[in-house]
Amino acid sequence: MITSKDVRNKRFEKAAFGYKQEEIDEFFQQLEAELDEMERERAEANNKIQVLADKVREYMRDEDALKDALLGAQKQGHQVISEANEKADQIIAEAQAKADALEDEAVRQHAEAMERNRQEIAKEKEALIEAQQQVADFKKSLFDMYKSHLELISSMPETFDDVDGAEPQTAEEIAAAIASEEE
Repeated sequence: MITSKDVRNKRFEKAAFGYKQEEIDEFFQQLEAELDEMERERAEANNKIQVLADKVREYMRDEDALKDALLGAQKQGHQVISEANEKADQIIAEAQAKADALEDEAVRQHAEAMERNRQEIAKEKEALIEAQQQVADFKKSLFDMYKSHLELISSMPETFDDVDGAEPQTAEEIAAAIASEEE
């Protein structure tokens, strides 16, 4: 590639009947100026390309870092969700086990209480039957006593003159006389 320096340093030999040296020098100056401008623009473009390439590399590193961060966040999110689900399952299982144990205990206590109540009811029924029997026996003995008293009262003489022709006696004597008559 020819540079403006090459154009500046290039010298031609003079020949008779050749081109005008001033026109050639003027052309070379224009060419040199344009090459200088093109080199400056090329250097500027290369600098811009370098800056852009650096930015692209930086963006690629950032993109890779973002991808890594995103993947890490997704993995961590999945792990957190997984751990939360496992913890929830564990809590539910423990709660279910406790509920089952409480239910079993309540059923057992209820069964025991029902059995105690049945036994108490049976005892109370027996006591009731015994009390009814005692009442029936008491009624029978009371009726028997009333009957015997009624018989005694009925057998009493209307007057006390009938008793051995004696004068009325004391209540004890009368009761003894009645008792002796019953025998």
